[in-house]
Amino acid sequence: TSSGGTHENGFKGGIVKAIRNYIETHDVKVKGLTISAEDIREGMVGILSVFCREPMFQGQTKERLNNPEMTAAVDGFVRPALEAWLNANKQAADRIVGRIVLAARAREASRAAANEVKRKSAANRRLNLPGKLADCTSTDLDETELFIVEGNSAGGSAIEGRDRRIQAVLPLRGKVLNSEGLPTAKVLTNQELGNLVAAIGTGIGDKFNLSQLRYGKIILLMDADHDGHHITTLLLTFFFRHMPELIRKGHVFLAQPPLYRINVGKDTFWARDDEHKEEIIRGLRANAKYDIQRFKGLGEMTPKVLRETTLLARNRTLLKVDIDSDLDADQVFVTLMGKDPSLRYEFIMNSAALVEELDV
Repeated sequence: TSSGGTHENGFKGGIVKAIRNYIETHDVKVKGLTISAEDIREGMVGILSVFCREPMFQGQTKERLNNPEMTAAVDGFVRPALEAWLNANKQAADRIVGRIVLAARAREASRAAANEVKRKSAANRRLNLPGKLADCTSTDLDETELFIVEGNSAGGSAIEGRDRRIQAVLPLRGKVLNSEGLPTAKVLTNQELGNLVAAIGTGIGDKFNLSQLRYGKIILLMDADHDGHHITTLLLTFFFRHMPELIRKGHVFLAQPPLYRINVGKDTFWARDDEHKEEIIRGLRANAKYDIQRFKGLGEMTPKVLRETTLLARNRTLLKVDIDSDLDADQVFVTLMGKDPSLRYEFIMNSAALVEELDV
């Protein structure tokens, strides 16, 4: 397959894990270097042949294998076999690790030189930012936050309600492109995702550079309904496939805006979902009179309400996005966001009994 696929992902992942396990097990000194997967695979040439009973491909040209089970299968075959060979051939293994260390040093030296030449002043960098971005004044990653919001209406409330010193807001127009299985070049042709990449500042794919990150927290702030959840899923797909280090380094968060406002006399309670709403109601005194307002979207909230419930650090709840297993996450995104509808059908049929409430 000319564009790789799940079997190639498993092959690459197995090699990287085997080498890293060897380095850790034998306490190989790398002198503070960060060894990337690209360093390990640099110069590698290999032939991979797999046979599937029911192969699934992306598109009619069959350029990419999409069988999700092949990732774990190939990884599970390659990793232990390579680990065993490395441990049995320590002299050759040490030469391989030495070559990897040289590649890492060369990469970091090249990056440092490029940064020195290309580094722009804060003023010049701002000239290249998207016009929709309402930027903050601080450049301290320990306090700066970028809120990605859905639509101009919600964006207007967030822009007015934010702390202009440390909080930036980038409104997106509608549902963004589903980037699952798409090459970087195709992703960058999408205006909304291109604006997002420009605002974050790190670049994307092979040109990703975490040292150019402009905000310490990247916060997805969407409506608390199924449309908002869908957009959040599309954005998480983008980050996992094209900027995974942002997740691994703990920079991606999900905001938890309220879905309901519950007024009890002069008191107001905010509920993030139906379960939370029922919990609040059960906690009220007996025979208490209350009225409930359901927000159809963030645009219905005044800037003050959005600030008090979702933007202010002392009041809000943020969920940090994390990856427990790259293999499991990869299979989830291939199944739910990939091009093959039969995988989603199978997932729905197997999981439908677990659904207690369906929001459609």
